[in-house]
Amino acid sequence: MKYALDLFEPLLQPSLVLLIFILLFILNSWVFKRLRSSISDRNMTKGAIRFALVLFGMLTFILVLPIEQALKGQILGFLGIIISAGIALSSTTILGNLIAGIMNNTMNRFKSGDLIKIGDYHGRVVEKSIFHTEIQLEDSNFITIPNLYIANNPVKLTRKMNSVISTSVSLSYDVPRTKVEEALKLAAKEIGLKDPYVYITSLGDYSVVYKIHGFLEDSSKYFSTNSLLNAKVMDHLHAQKIEIVSPTFMNQRRVDEVEFIPKEVNVQTESIPEKAPEELIFDEAIKSEKLANSKEILKEIDAKINQLSEELKSLKEEKEQDKVKAQIQRYKDLKLRMEQRIKEQIERDKNLEL
Repeated sequence: MKYALDLFEPLLQPSLVLLIFILLFILNSWVFKRLRSSISDRNMTKGAIRFALVLFGMLTFILVLPIEQALKGQILGFLGIIISAGIALSSTTILGNLIAGIMNNTMNRFKSGDLIKIGDYHGRVVEKSIFHTEIQLEDSNFITIPNLYIANNPVKLTRKMNSVISTSVSLSYDVPRTKVEEALKLAAKEIGLKDPYVYITSLGDYSVVYKIHGFLEDSSKYFSTNSLLNAKVMDHLHAQKIEIVSPTFMNQRRVDEVEFIPKEVNVQTESIPEKAPEELIFDEAIKSEKLANSKEILKEIDAKINQLSEELKSLKEEKEQDKVKAQIQRYKDLKLRMEQRIKEQIERDKNLEL
């Protein structure tokens, strides 16, 4: 018996350390499954804690091994070389994406559901993770963009309210400027854009480039409104007998008294249908945004409960205490309903995926 104890005693500490870190790893997964935070924050923090646990677990396990100090030093030195080589080789990929992901999350440049443009990619954010960001594009397909690419490129974030919609058109010098500006403003107003204004962006050798801008109240209909603006600009210019053709083409044509405008132009009021194409295109991004918003509301409810609890401690009158307790209970009931709603939404999304 004593021989067996002497044999296993040196292995007791390493085994205990290994067991502790395995339990911590399991605890980390369990905590983040139960945590009611936004998806991006949860994945970021969970990944960072896992990485730290693995690193410190390896170092601690080596330090408590029943071997000579010189051999421990050699193992730690070899491990340091491997880690350094890994960092050097993956600095532009894995580690770079990790650091960029932490930076993007800390800066809070955008969140789930936001309409963003990164390089040639234009769409709404579905999910932010520690290594990449998933975006649903305007063709309803998904693309995964590494966080390092996002950190190295400018990100254009479209405002949710009062975002600017614009389009350009080039016309020849023989068309009166005031007539063009009037037609462009009428086109913008007809589709519901507020406070339209026109810029003359360039004076070319053969044409003038006009750019009409207007404020869109709800950016969830950004793409369909942009398309409708182009259509209405074309309709109103044609209605004003303004040709939208190349000035070079106009200078070279061999016929007289011929206008390149459709024979019948009937400018009718058009509006974006109730169910805009964006609701179908960005279905997953909209779900992600609703879920993130619900979790943000949960955070606000928790903060309010904590505030009222602190206020309750300072109250001495029983009547005031009962009033605050009733408020706390209402917030707790609201929190339970919100948590149940979030749980049901997650379950519905899982069933749809299956």
